[in-house]
Amino acid sequence: MLRKDALELLKKEGCSEDIIRHSVTVSENALKVAKKINDKIDENVVEIGGLLHDIGRSKTNSVFHGIEGAKILKRYNIDPVFIDICKNHLGSGIEREEAEKLGLPKGDYIPKTKEERLIAYIDNLVIEDRLVSFDDALKNFKSRIKNQRSVKRFLEMHREFGKYL
Repeated sequence: MLRKDALELLKKEGCSEDIIRHSVTVSENALKVAKKINDKIDENVVEIGGLLHDIGRSKTNSVFHGIEGAKILKRYNIDPVFIDICKNHLGSGIEREEAEKLGLPKGDYIPKTKEERLIAYIDNLVIEDRLVSFDDALKNFKSRIKNQRSVKRFLEMHREFGKYL
């Protein structure tokens, strides 16, 4: 999938200009980091996944936007790698028990691949359409997410990717 196709899909699905700007900022910053990483990382997956990660916000701004995004991408027969990015990018991931409490479909929503973790990490650093400092992002994260294992995963993502910012 090309960047222009992903942007067209966001518009076709009714994403607001604010969501599109946010997604472009996530995509561009995640791609910058990906280009600096020496380990194998699929830059195309990072770029397009960053653009599509919030497509479900065209339907809801709740925690269910990841599930809604996955449904939208399935309808278009989009590569499952992008479906997983939609489902697993929320916060630093949602464990099975927490997902059940939130009413999400049974499962674990933890970012597994390097690309998924990078997009989840950068998504937490982008407030609206601005990349903020890690300290500001962590403060914001802790104010929204009380689960200490989630905070720990976010800190682990920072150790993995923060040096490339």
